[in-house]
Amino acid sequence: MRLLSGILLASAVLLPLSGTAVADDEPSTQVVGGTKASTKDNPFAVFLTRPGKRNSFCGGSIVAPNKVLTAAHCVEEGGKPDDPATVNVVAGRDDERTDAGVVAKVKRLAVHPKYDGFGPDFAVLTLDRVLPYKPISLATSKDSGLQQPGKQLTVLGWGSTQKAGGGESPLLLKAKLPVVPDKSCLTFYGKDDEGIDVFNPKQMICAGDVDGNRDSCFGDSGGPFVASGKLVGVVSFGPPQCAQPNAPAVYGKVSSEETWIKQQILY
Repeated sequence: MRLLSGILLASAVLLPLSGTAVADDEPSTQVVGGTKASTKDNPFAVFLTRPGKRNSFCGGSIVAPNKVLTAAHCVEEGGKPDDPATVNVVAGRDDERTDAGVVAKVKRLAVHPKYDGFGPDFAVLTLDRVLPYKPISLATSKDSGLQQPGKQLTVLGWGSTQKAGGGESPLLLKAKLPVVPDKSCLTFYGKDDEGIDVFNPKQMICAGDVDGNRDSCFGDSGGPFVASGKLVGVVSFGPPQCAQPNAPAVYGKVSSEETWIKQQILY
């Protein structure tokens, strides 16, 4: 689903970039206009799945040996966190169809307490084991240069490869996207039905290809948005169709919740 509950954009619904339903009742999962990526080069990149399933429904990033950062909307519904027993994390697997890598169970699931359908779209998962893959460093307030308009960041994910969803590929893909000025995103997303700006520059980063050739999409939610070896953002939400001209997607700004994330890592 790419829907952010209760928010309207020019009378169209905004959608979080988690998966859409497929035949086995699990969300489908890729980056539009992306190229093949590897967990060898991006060992921190993981995906979330359900026990007994292979297909991903969201992405995530290893931020400590037994901790994964993902999007809150991937693991909660109606303000209630999912049962940790219903979520597995798969690391070190480029292709969902293989048995490569490690499958870890989730022992604890912490959703940001201020997330209420939008806002700080973050959750930290504590795993039942230490993963043998290098975590990615978190961007901090000192890394503001990585979030400047025009800066190229890389998004990774196992989400939809088609602009309207569907076209699922089991492979990890990547795409470079430029950061869009906050003012442009404020204008594009407008206000919700309570008159509150949908895009919050303090908590979010806006990015997208002006020509609509590349974008994160359905199934990429929670996945990494990186630059200079640091996790700058987490895939959050976007307009109803992916990869449209001048229609950027939104990423949770990791540096804005640095303290809370680190508290969960140390928990």
